[in-house]
This record gives sequence, C-alpha cells and structure tokens, in this order.
Amino acid sequence: MPTPVTMPRLGESVAEGTIGSWMKQIGEYVEKDEPLVEVITDKINAELPSPVAGRLTKILVNVDETVAVGTEIALIEESTDAAAPTSVGPDAAPVQSVRQAETPIATTTTTHVTNGGSADHAPAGSDDERQRISPLARRLALEHDIDLNTIQGTGANGRVRKEDILGYVARRQATPATAVLTPPAQQAARPAQSLPVQEPVSSVTTPVEPPAIIGGADELVTPSRMRLAIAEHMVRSKRTSPHATTMVEVDMTNIARWLAKNKEAFKQREGYGISFVPFVMKAVCEGVRKFPMINSTWTEDNKIIIKKRINLGIAVATDAGLVVPTLYDADQLTLAGLAKQVNAIAQRARNNKLTLQDMQGSTFVVNNPGVFGTILSVPIINQPHAGILSMDAVVKRAVVVEDDAIAVRSMMYLCLSFDHRILDGAGAGGFLQAVRTRLQGYGREIDVY
Repeated sequence: MPTPVTMPRLGESVAEGTIGSWMKQIGEYVEKDEPLVEVITDKINAELPSPVAGRLTKILVNVDETVAVGTEIALIEESTDAAAPTSVGPDAAPVQSVRQAETPIATTTTTHVTNGGSADHAPAGSDDERQRISPLARRLALEHDIDLNTIQGTGANGRVRKEDILGYVARRQATPATAVLTPPAQQAARPAQSLPVQEPVSSVTTPVEPPAIIGGADELVTPSRMRLAIAEHMVRSKRTSPHATTMVEVDMTNIARWLAKNKEAFKQREGYGISFVPFVMKAVCEGVRKFPMINSTWTEDNKIIIKKRINLGIAVATDAGLVVPTLYDADQLTLAGLAKQVNAIAQRARNNKLTLQDMQGSTFVVNNPGVFGTILSVPIINQPHAGILSMDAVVKRAVVVEDDAIAVRSMMYLCLSFDHRILDGAGAGGFLQAVRTRLQGYGREIDVY
C-alpha cells in the first residue's frame, strides 16, 4: 500500500502551504530523508524530505496549489531494497504515462504572463534541467518573468542559483524597459458591460469601485507567494485577536555601556556577536515566569492553554520576507547562549537553511525593528500567541533622573501587543513592568555566562 506524504505544519500558526516545486517526478526513486518537494508558507520556504524510501507513484497537488495542513500531496510506493535504482525501470512506464495525464506539471512548458508580455520556460521534467536550476531559482524566475535560457549560472556545474536570478533582476531594473500601458482615455472609453453588474437590493445603490489606473510612472507588481501568505496571516491575526497595545520606556544605559566596552572582545572570543536582543529575551523569560498567561493560546473551543515551555520566536528580516524561527527553552540559556542561538538561527534564515523544527513550537515572539532605526512600533500578534513584544532603537536622550536632575541616558521603548481575550491591561502592564525592571536592574558589570 502506498505511503501518503502530507502537507506539514511549518509553524504553529500555519494552516496551509503552497507547493513551490517537485524535486522528484512520477516514477522516480527517492531515498528516505531526500528532498522531495519545496513547500512555501508565510513563515518559510522549506524542502520537505521524503518520509520513506521508494518510488513516487502519484502527485496529488500541483505546483502553485495551496492546500491545508495534513492534506495528502503525494503517494510513495515504499521499497525495502538496500540500494536505490539508478533509473526508472520499464515496469514504471505505464504508471508514468497515466499519472502525467492526471498531473501534467512535470512535462508541460510553463508560461508566465505579465503586464505587456510573456516568457516561455524550459520544461521542468528533464534531469539536466532539474540539475541545472535550483527550485528556488526556478520560482524566482517565474515570478520575475525571466527566460532561464538567458541566465549564466554561477553554481556547481553551471547551476543557476537564487543569487543569479536576483542579480539579473537588479541589472534589469537599472535599465527598465518602457511599459506598454493603456491610456486613461481609452480605459474610460471601454464598453460599460466590461464592468460587473450589480442587482439593486434597495432604492439606494452602492457605487462600484472604479478599476485602478496605472499611470506612466507607476508599476504594477505581482506579490510573491510568500508575500501573499504574509498578507493573509496578518489580516487573519487582526480579525482573530482583539489587539490591544501598551508600552513602556526603558533605561538601557548600563547595558549600552557594557556593550560598548565588551562586545568586540566578546565577538573575538566567542566567534559571534552580542547585542541588546539577548538581554531583552532574557528579561522576557523572567517576565513570563511572573505572568505565565502571556505565554498562552486561545483555543477554538474557547479555552486557554498556558504553555509551560518558554520557546521564543525571533523575527528575522530576509530578502524574501519576514520569518519567525524559534529558540527552544530560551529561559534555560545564559545571555551568551541566547546570543549564540540568535546569531545561528538568523544566519540560517538569511541563507534559506531553516528546518521544519526551526519554524515550529514558538510560544511568544520578540521583534526587533529597532535595528532599522525605528523608535516606536506596534507589532501584530503571531497567531495563535497571546502577545508579541517589539523592542525599538536605543537612543540617547535627556531625561529626568533622581533628585530632578537632567542626564543623558540610553533609552528604548518596548511595545506589547496582546490578545485582549486572554489578558487585560493589568496583566499586560505587569508583564511589561517585570521586563523593564529586569533590564534596568543590570549594573555596570554584567556576567553574560
């Protein structure tokens, strides 16, 4: 009996995934844990490994299709052979022809039509083509309407990589082609029947929103699948959780002075850097211990699950979009240990090396828009969490200190967005004050180990 391959849950809040590309075609042999399919969500682009060794007998979900978590996407006829066959045997030929008729994604030429033109791309089914072009590069080429035959790969054996596609896009944008646009006057002269007709429901009619007009200096952009997924998740989060927000100002002077004095020596000694982020994460863990309700989830049957493990998600900006990988049991780590884990997981995220485990199990998120110089930001909750904390830039300001004296201090805003179904202002404010007290409690000498 064939073994089903199902759409995995790539993140606790992820309910669906999109097939980016199939790395094996019907009739081909796949080893256990060998990459089988690229899956795209609003959290991650991941290569899903095969759960068993065997022959791929059926593809149930085509490229670019989006299905719910748990949906069967392929069937594999499990093999007990010790060695994988080097080629598709003749007994697989009938299966190949039948399955291709059912799922023609492996042999058809893909055409991507954009505003004012189209481009044909080579078939995705040949072995040479799959070896020459990485799945991520192929997807980017389709999104940017690029003929892969014009790209010179810089990878091993001329393999076209993501960097080659992005470089081509950058060069093309430096010398943009003149867009062929329909003049507004011609658009206005189109027949009225091209617009949808609404049946009146009362004597008062609702005006129809006119179509967007693209001017000569405007550009029409088709969002990537990851951007569309992020958009869906953000809208769903605002619709699901009644967001409330509270913020505090934190004096980070002692931490800032310690970093200025010690961070270079720390990096030379450890091989990775340390910043304000581990200090905030450590303080968050202590705040969660005092206010455990912030580390919880509201369920569909109107219950609250309080998570006992403190698994902190950390928002990381990548070229493709924002991802939120997980630091498991963050409360068990020292400041140096947190710095090491943050550095490692950020590198994996930016190099597109995140694993399924990296994207699962978070219970609370720390966001750091301050790295971009922001001084105040209000985050959106990462479902199904109870809250998310944003730390903004540490900025020197003149503030009033003890005895009404004015001093220059390194100040930072912390902003907490929380699910008002789970927490009220008192609980959210108490959590923030606990975080603030811990951060301001560091002296001039800090033991990060």
